[in-house]
Order: sequence, then C-alpha cells, then structure tokens
Amino acid sequence: MLQKLCEQLEYSKLLDIGNQKDDSCLRMAYVMAFSFAYYAGTIGRHKKPFNPVLGETFEYVPVDGSFKFLSEQVSHHPPISAGFADSPNFQWWGDTQIKTNFKGASLDVKTVGSCHTVLKKNGDHIIYKRPITAVYNIIVGSMYIENYGEMPFNNTKTGDTALLNLKKRGWTGKGAYEAEGWIKDNAGNLRYTLHGKWDSYLTIVDANTKRETKVWERYPIPDNYEQQYCFSNYTKQLNYIYDDLTNHLPLTDCRLRPDQRALEYGLFDLAKDEKFRIEEKQRARRKDLQLKGETHKSRWFKEITDPDTQEKSYSYLGGYWECREKGDFGEVLDLF
Repeated sequence: MLQKLCEQLEYSKLLDIGNQKDDSCLRMAYVMAFSFAYYAGTIGRHKKPFNPVLGETFEYVPVDGSFKFLSEQVSHHPPISAGFADSPNFQWWGDTQIKTNFKGASLDVKTVGSCHTVLKKNGDHIIYKRPITAVYNIIVGSMYIENYGEMPFNNTKTGDTALLNLKKRGWTGKGAYEAEGWIKDNAGNLRYTLHGKWDSYLTIVDANTKRETKVWERYPIPDNYEQQYCFSNYTKQLNYIYDDLTNHLPLTDCRLRPDQRALEYGLFDLAKDEKFRIEEKQRARRKDLQLKGETHKSRWFKEITDPDTQEKSYSYLGGYWECREKGDFGEVLDLF
C-alpha cells in the first residue's frame, strides 16, 4: 500500500507543466489530468496488496530526481498509509483512509480524505476528492475494476472550482471509462469543459474559442502486461532495489521486508512463513506498548485536523531526507 500510494505520482510531469501556466484555470486542468491519470493504473489490479506493518516506510526518487516521495504506515486499525511528495514545482500529499461497502458480488471502496496539490510558482493550493473504486464479479466471473463518481476540485487561493464525473458503465458496457467535467473561475464563469476516458486520455475544450487540447495520454502498456500483475513500467520499478540504495534506506523501508522479497523470487513457502513471523512480531510490540500504557507514534507524519477541509489528515513533519543525507536515521523500529 505504501508503494501504491506513490503510484499517484506516475504522471507528475503534468504538475510540472501546469506549474508554468499563466492561466489559473489551465493550471487547474493539469492538476485534474494528473489526478485522473492515476486511474489508468487500476485496470486489472484487483489482487490484494501487502498490508504494511505499523511504522513501515517507503521512499522514492525517480531517476531524473524530479521529486522526492515518502510514505509511512501511520495506523493499523484502520490501516492508513500517509504520503508526501516534494519537488521544485509542486507538493502533493494524501492518505489511504477508506470506507468499504460489500454488495455480495461486488465491493465499493471510497477514499474518505482529500488529496492536496500545491503548485509553487503561483501558490495554488488545489484540494480534490477521489471517486469510488469498485471491484465486480468477486464470486463468479472475471473480476474487473471500475472507477466512478464525482471528483470535485477547489483552488483555495484563487477560488476556481472544477468537477470531473467518471461515468458508471451500463449493463452492455456502454460508457465504460468515460468521464466529463468543467472548470469555472472564481466569478463562476465557465472556462473549460473536459472529456475523456480514464483508461487512455483527457481533453480540455476552451469554452470561448472551442479549441481542444489533449492534456493527458496514457503511457504505452508494457509487454507481458497481464502476466506482470498489470503493472506499468513506473509501478514495476518502485520495488526495485540495488546495493547503493540499500545502504541509504532506513530498516523500516518496505523493500527490505523478507516476505515481500521471497514472494518476488517465487519462494512462496518462505514468504508465507516470513509474513506470519512479521505479523506476530507486530502483535508482540503492540502488546508491549499496551502494558506500558503507551501508544505508537508515527516518525514522519502527524495526525491533524485539516484546516481547509476539517477532515482528519496527516501532515509531514520533515526531517527524513536530512537524516538520509547524514546517513543516520537514529533509533528506528525493528519491524522485520
């Protein structure tokens, strides 16, 4: 789940582009495209991911160094991962608080909290909600993922508002992946309309000139896509680890989990045994804290009430990358 939260940054280049635009509504369009593009990566992804143990972390810096991302498992019951990304052009943060609704043959997953994007050049702070992700044919038939519902956007600096509506497909498959939306300025004037499909592209249309611009197009699907858990090239390399990286990671990083590494190498019995051992170790630590009258405290994030949304949220405390630079994370939890 820690890596899955980082998947939201796959199309971060859209934020780099949006940050340079002079028109605030056009900047909004690129943030919308960035948030919308993530859902292309959910197709075929109905297998349950690893549940992180409390205090587990994940860091990621792309090869080009365009941003830095950190996530941490901040809650065990309910399971919540918090993430924060920073770059010269933007900041992004969000978490995985969810509510589920089991409907017998399907499961609806609704993310409770909001996501935040700050474009640094003009100071835009755009807050948005995510749609419902549904898994169908859980009992009989071929399982598939569908994302549907409204994604509202609000720029707290400029007052611009926007909405994307991901349509729910009909019984015949009509309307599959389709979405449409609009962007209005702070005076309520319609500036852009949007249309596209969350599996492939998003186009904006200038409400005055009718000029169309394709702001997002999905990256090419890798070879053997379905045989590799439907991972994109970006997703596949999130779990990659090499010697120099190992020397810089804290011992809480999820890529150091022995059960995860065993599973990756096809050692299924070892992976099962290691998973059980790690979970028992977590239970023992929780019991020890209870006996001491203590509770777990996250290392890199703090639970807050978001001042803009009044929702429970998680604020990055800072310090991680400075510790990494020094090569000293201090005392870290023995999780694995």
